[in-house]
Amino acid sequence: MAYCPVCKTEVEDDTANCYICGHELEQSQESQWVMVGEIEDKLSADFGKEVLKSYNIPAVVFSRSGFFGDIGLPLNPFYKPGSARFEVSVPEEFSEEAADILELTLGAKWHRKED
Repeated sequence: MAYCPVCKTEVEDDTANCYICGHELEQSQESQWVMVGEIEDKLSADFGKEVLKSYNIPAVVFSRSGFFGDIGLPLNPFYKPGSARFEVSVPEEFSEEAADILELTLGAKWHRKED
């Protein structure tokens, strides 16, 4: 799926114009995904992903800490403080907006990627 760069509506890949705002879409437009930062725990990562979805920003969250699936079972020791880390990736054109939204929404649980 592709996204309109103007209104962020999800559109079919072969669509010429956005259904909502009418913006002419480039047919060969592919988004480059970038990692924008990390979230400290699974609950906050799930919440952050849903918040971005509500802003029509596609996001993928990867676990660096051994969590897998929807149950969040850790493969690393339970006692290790700060061990859970979830990387958030979005299409490059949404990176600044997504990072700002996550910072406002998650506060100290969000860690913006250093450039």
